[in-house]
Amino acid sequence: MRFTERGLFCPIILVLLMSHLSGCILPDNVVDENQNDGADESNLEPYMITTHCIEHELLDRCFMLLVPNNLTQDISAPLVIDLHGMGDTNQMQFELSAFAEIAVEENFIVAYPQGEELIWSIDVEEVDNGLDDIGFLLEMLASIKGMYSIDDSRIHMTGWSMGCMMTQFFAVETQGILASAGCMSGYLMTEAPSTYSIPIPFMEVHGVLDSTVQYTDNSVNFMLGFESTRGINVGAMQNLEYWADLNGCSGVVPEIFELNDDFDIRGYSECENGAEVRLMSLFLAQHNPYVNDHDIHDKPGNPTGTPSTRILWDFMSKFQKE
Repeated sequence: MRFTERGLFCPIILVLLMSHLSGCILPDNVVDENQNDGADESNLEPYMITTHCIEHELLDRCFMLLVPNNLTQDISAPLVIDLHGMGDTNQMQFELSAFAEIAVEENFIVAYPQGEELIWSIDVEEVDNGLDDIGFLLEMLASIKGMYSIDDSRIHMTGWSMGCMMTQFFAVETQGILASAGCMSGYLMTEAPSTYSIPIPFMEVHGVLDSTVQYTDNSVNFMLGFESTRGINVGAMQNLEYWADLNGCSGVVPEIFELNDDFDIRGYSECENGAEVRLMSLFLAQHNPYVNDHDIHDKPGNPTGTPSTRILWDFMSKFQKE
């Protein structure tokens, strides 16, 4: 277990809005959430959202699937898997992350899986649903490939808070699946296994004023929330350096790629397997770095309106698995 390096868990459980929870249905039953009930076509959404379930570990595990209406069926499409935070639902992540708008613009499919008990199993004893969530995500991916033509070389994963932690856990525990990973406000919670040998491009976005998953050192929150020392000396810069080590990046200190009044982007470009590692620090953002009105504490999460999702996607989409 790693005590002095990166990546620890969000100790504050987000407020659950149960009215947004996406219901489970049988795998062969599809619910179109954009049915127009006879409305004029000009009022239709530019995408279709359906909900699906698969059986995993004797449970119905569900996911929402967003498919742009202008997607060409005879061309394999990229796929983005977008993971919600602790205490949230996949519906809430759909409304929060803005990947839906980018998917329509750039013609890719987005999957929004639902964590059992509203959490993800990320190798943290204090908070764990006891399930194989990596196995669930792999089965979900296989199910999606059975429904749509997916470009295997352009599968990407993202998420927020605990979803960001699960994104990184999935990235180091699986190989040959993701073209890139990029996420918001979360760190890798455990040491990467020895089987991690093919570097994966990775970028994290983090608000400097984040009091939930702290930017500099998450030890206080983790010890207060879970009576655990796993948050000691874990922060955004430590997470960046750990990923740089994982990916065999050269350079003594990170290079600064962009610096302005609202944020900076720093990291490493000379890494093994053509990978790159980035950290985007939003100077005035809190735990929610997405562009929307308020974060969970009813304060502006990203008050400068920096298009964080777009910047993250611009990095992730550069990469294609060979």
